[in-house]
Amino acid sequence: MNIVVTKGGTPLFTRDVSAGGNQFTDVLQKELNLSFEEAEQLKKGKSIAGIETANINSLLQSVAEVLLLEIQKTFDFFRATSIGEHIQRIYVSGGCANVTGFLGLLQNRFSMPVELLNPFKNISVGKGIASSYLEEISPSMAVAVGLALRSFDN
Repeated sequence: MNIVVTKGGTPLFTRDVSAGGNQFTDVLQKELNLSFEEAEQLKKGKSIAGIETANINSLLQSVAEVLLLEIQKTFDFFRATSIGEHIQRIYVSGGCANVTGFLGLLQNRFSMPVELLNPFKNISVGKGIASSYLEEISPSMAVAVGLALRSFDN
């Protein structure tokens, strides 16, 4: 997981955390003896025959707590080292963005607005791409879109 604190589009602070969205998939795979694809589906809130929701929620919650603790540590360090700067909003992208309930957990824990990052927000996309597909993949495309946009700065 990468945490970036920005102001006016300029990064003020960054931290790379070894945990992230793949932790959810890994735990579901190992604990429920699932394939990668099945674990990914469960992580995103889809059901799989024979798997109880209570088991899934408990496993997702345990991983979420680890990630929330890392985010809290990062925010605390930022506040301690950046006098006068305040975090006002959280944008989520990548593997955690589609985990059922994770955005709500962030909002409850940090008491601030939480949004999915949509890197396509101000980009025109071809007519051949279904909006439902674009909505599904957009949180995972932030880095790719950012790198593609670099070519327009030259």
